[in-house]
Order: sequence, then C-alpha cells, then structure tokens
Amino acid sequence: MKRPMIFRPFVALMVIMLLSCFTLNASAQSGEDVSYENYGNASVLKDAKGGTLTLVIKNKKEMDRVFGPSGFIGPSRMINFDNEFVIAVVVPKNIAEATIEPVSLKRKGNKLVFSYTIDASKKANNNKDRNFVALIVDRNEPMKVDFQEVSSNGAVLNDSKDVNELRKQVKYLSSENEELKKNVQGLLEENQKLEAQRLYYINAVKELEAEIENLKKQMHR
Repeated sequence: MKRPMIFRPFVALMVIMLLSCFTLNASAQSGEDVSYENYGNASVLKDAKGGTLTLVIKNKKEMDRVFGPSGFIGPSRMINFDNEFVIAVVVPKNIAEATIEPVSLKRKGNKLVFSYTIDASKKANNNKDRNFVALIVDRNEPMKVDFQEVSSNGAVLNDSKDVNELRKQVKYLSSENEELKKNVQGLLEENQKLEAQRLYYINAVKELEAEIENLKKQMHR
C-alpha cells in the first residue's frame, strides 16, 4: 500500500522540528559567551577570609573589603561601577600561590556561569601574596552568577563527592603536618636540652679529672 504524498513532507517537517529542538537545547546548555576584561591591578587583603572566595562585586566599597592596591607603579585601570561590575575568585590561604585561570564566562538565561580552574601543583608567576582572578563585566549582563570550579579537561568539580573527599583529606593532612611540625619543634628543643646536659657532664668530668690530678700531686709531696 502506497503512503500518500503528503506524508513525506510531514515527516521532513517533524525531523526539522526535532533537530531544531535539539539545537536549541544544546545552545541552552552551552550558553552564550560573555566578553570580559581581566583585572589584576590589586592585591588580596591579609585579613580576608581564608577559604575560596567567590565574589560578585558591585561597588567600590565591596571591592575595598577584599582587595587593596597592588605594588604596581604606573597608570591603573579604574573600574566604573556605574557601568561595570567585577566577578572574582580568590584561592584559599592554604594554597595561596596556586595558579588560578578563567575558563569561560557564559550567559544562561537570567544568570552568568563562570568556570575557572585552580592548580595547586603550579605556582602563578606573580608577586601576589594570595592569587585570584577578577573579571570586569558590562553591567548590562546579569549579576546573578554561578561559580564552577572545573578540572583541566573542563569537568565540573563543584559539589563533586570525590573532590569533597579530596578536600577533607587535604584538610586532614594539613592538620597532621602542623602536628608533625610541633613534634619536630619539641624534639629540637629536647635535643637542645640534652646537648646542654652533655656539655655540663663533659665539663664536670674535666673538673673531676683536674681535682684528681691535684690530689695526686699533693700525695707525692
């Protein structure tokens, strides 16, 4: 039995609609790239909180709570908070010199998604006491931001059970390291005491030997 000719264009139309849906879904998942400008002319204040800081900074007062001026001498890029805002991530104090790099900034609906990577095995080539990445973004973009730490291959690490376990291990090993440092310091202090006692006994033996020599001389007179 032959199908009516109208069936073929109908099937073609359905295929096109399905492909369009898949394309739209893929676009929604990937998001649209948002332009930004890297900002590095600052330094993290020493009294800033210790963990990873994820910040959406909308005015100078908020900026000054975390960042101070850098040691750079020369013309500096002023941020116009009337037209711009800042998205920033600061690495934790315990890995202050770790390399941090932006991966992507995308618009997804009414929010931005900022993906970045932190590599504690590499040290950034700069003079910052604590490394960070800061992006200057146009204020026309959404100010609601989701932060995603990703691996070098782009896999999302946030809320990952494995990463949370690794962070617990790092915390545990850090505390163990501090305890070992205290024990080593204790052993060094104990060693200094023992060395002082050894020198005391050596001197005491020398004094006794000198007294014995004196007694021998007196006996021979």
